Amino acid sequence: MNLVNDLKKLVLYMKRRIQENSYDSILWLVDIVPKISGFSYRKDKVSPWFWYIHMFLLFYVYAVGNFWYQWKFAHGAGDFIKSYVNISIIVIIGNNSVWFVKQRPLLRTVLKKIEQSDELSRRSSFLMRKHEKLMKIVKRIVLIFYGFNYIDAFFIYFPHRVDLRNNYSMTPCVGLQPLTASPNREICMTILTLQEFTINIVALNYQALLLFLIAHTAAMYQMMAYEMMALNDYKKENLGQVNKKLSSLIERHCLTLDVVDNLRSLYSVPLGVNFGSNAVCISLFFYLPLRECLQFMPVFVYCSLVFFLYCFLCQRLINSAEVFARAVYCCGWENFGLKEKRLVFVMLRQSQKPVELLAADIIPVNIYTFATTLQAMFKFVTVVKF
Repeated sequence: MNLVNDLKKLVLYMKRRIQENSYDSILWLVDIVPKISGFSYRKDKVSPWFWYIHMFLLFYVYAVGNFWYQWKFAHGAGDFIKSYVNISIIVIIGNNSVWFVKQRPLLRTVLKKIEQSDELSRRSSFLMRKHEKLMKIVKRIVLIFYGFNYIDAFFIYFPHRVDLRNNYSMTPCVGLQPLTASPNREICMTILTLQEFTINIVALNYQALLLFLIAHTAAMYQMMAYEMMALNDYKKENLGQVNKKLSSLIERHCLTLDVVDNLRSLYSVPLGVNFGSNAVCISLFFYLPLRECLQFMPVFVYCSLVFFLYCFLCQRLINSAEVFARAVYCCGWENFGLKEKRLVFVMLRQSQKPVELLAADIIPVNIYTFATTLQAMFKFVTVVKF
């Protein structure tokens, strides 16, 4: 009975968490799998065993398997192209894994600042519904990303990837041949299954966290824009409240700008590596014969979806910052006193700073970059293949 009651409490707790539209509940959702795996975002220390196993299997299954395949079995251009798709996977997963290990201190600092910014935004009682609505949108983005990719992984990717008849242009389990005999076959399938599980844990949670942080920061800009526009409703006799509200908004804006700077430091290099790897992976996909395209379809869908969401959400962040800048100018400052006008001027100067993430500190991540990159890939594939 105790076990049944504990399970009921757990189900009710998870249901309540999923139904909540708040920063804490979304972070809880993004942190479920990392917490089980031993590298929770909320804890100071992590368990190293997951990373030992993951990195060893990544090197053994993918790096050694690809090297052995290209050395011993690859003959035509098609074999090498399929093998290079796997190399793109190694680069993407290795990049994400190194980021989780090296950038953890800065990540925890960013999460604390975002939590503080979210708490300050909820102090305006008349905007609580707006806040809940924006958090609901952020939660939907995360849930759609998780749901789409986990369904793709469990029903399409895993069954084909651990099937020893589909070698995916790499030699599975080098040194365990023959794989048709027992227990070699079972050991190899266990190794491949464990490797694909760890790969999906790293890849999906890295991307989900990035999408959450960008979408939440964009939501904070929209909340500040709503509050700035609400200053139009204040009367001249309430200038004391306007002064207090402006001081609070300046503090929050500085905090949000600091978060954006930290996001640049966190994701500049990883975004550059992932941008290049995703572009290469998508381009190579179109060189494959139609029959073999189906095997790599989950990888193609993942790279395409992530590439689009990067650019879409970063564009959303840029648009939200521009909306806030316009709201600062349209807040009714002409009716304020001299002291309040000076505060508005400070905010107006701050809001002119460009708010965008750069891939490798060079390429701006926005919807224009997405369109031009797809156009360049289409031209390249058309010229080279046809």
